[in-house]
Amino acid sequence: MTTPLRLVLADDHEVTRAGFVAMLGGCDEFEVVGQAADGDSALQLCEGLQPDIAILDIRMPGLNGLGAARLLQQRMPHLKVVMFTMYDSPEHLEAAIGAGAVGYLLKDASRDEVIAALRRVAAGEEALNSAVSARLLRRITDRSNAGAPPTDTLTNRERQVLGLVAGGFSNREIGEKLGISAGTVKTHVERLIAKLGVADRTQAAVRGIALGLVAQPTADWPGSAP
Repeated sequence: MTTPLRLVLADDHEVTRAGFVAMLGGCDEFEVVGQAADGDSALQLCEGLQPDIAILDIRMPGLNGLGAARLLQQRMPHLKVVMFTMYDSPEHLEAAIGAGAVGYLLKDASRDEVIAALRRVAAGEEALNSAVSARLLRRITDRSNAGAPPTDTLTNRERQVLGLVAGGFSNREIGEKLGISAGTVKTHVERLIAKLGVADRTQAAVRGIALGLVAQPTADWPGSAP
């Protein structure tokens, strides 16, 4: 009998995690060997359990899925990362690909769709939601035709803050890293949201990654030490 592929699942909603595990019930090809409610816990589980695939939600408390994916790619480049999310926007897909994800599944996917996607990922292929991928392709084409959007309105400090926001860190952690108060960080985040034309800090992070404004996290970022 073939040994099942080992999965680590990270989502801050216990019901979602339980539903995903139940969805794989009866499928001997995959086994969820660990569950986490945030990105930091997912990192620890992956480093300890050495799974074949990590299934990550994008929006989680603490270190979000995008930040976790980037750090996992640095520390465990052999690990395959799949985003399992409610976001069906091309910006989120682009950010996920930029973070190293090879799969992008929506939470309303059917059992057959999920299993088929995991099989493709296990075989070394990409498994990206086709409808969102099509919109992303149109977006890239439109962006190419229109020229890249201006990004010089962000100050150097705002770019620093944006990078740490994209890593999933709190205002307090960002303030400690940059030597400024949490209130000042909050002001920078509010300005970033306004300048990038988004609704919240998660969307700001996604937009920043899509525009190439966010650098890879380094070892001296809060919470990213080995």
